[in-house]
Amino acid sequence: MVLLTILCLWSFSAMAGGRESGRKPDHHYKAEAAMRKKEFRRGISLDEAVSRVRAETSGRVLSVQELDSEYRVCLLTPDGVVRRLRIDPATGEILR
Repeated sequence: MVLLTILCLWSFSAMAGGRESGRKPDHHYKAEAAMRKKEFRRGISLDEAVSRVRAETSGRVLSVQELDSEYRVCLLTPDGVVRRLRIDPATGEILR
C-alpha cells in the first residue's frame, strides 16, 4: 500500500512537469521581459495618443492602429475632411 502511494505521488509530480511549486517556466519570464521592454520603449499609450489628436484637431477619430514604430490615427475633421495622422509613441509628437 505504501509503495502504491509513493508510485502515485511520483507519477503525479512527473505529470506536473517536475517544476517547483509557484515557479513559472522560463518562457513566461521571457514573455514578461519582452512586454516590460516594449512598455519602457513607449512614452505614451495609444489612448493618450488618441486624446492628444482629439485635443489638437477637434476631429472625430474613425480608427487607430498600433504599429511597432508609430501609432496611426484616421480622423474626420470638423469641416468633413478625412485625415490620417502618424504619432511617435516615444514622444507623443504628431508627425502628420
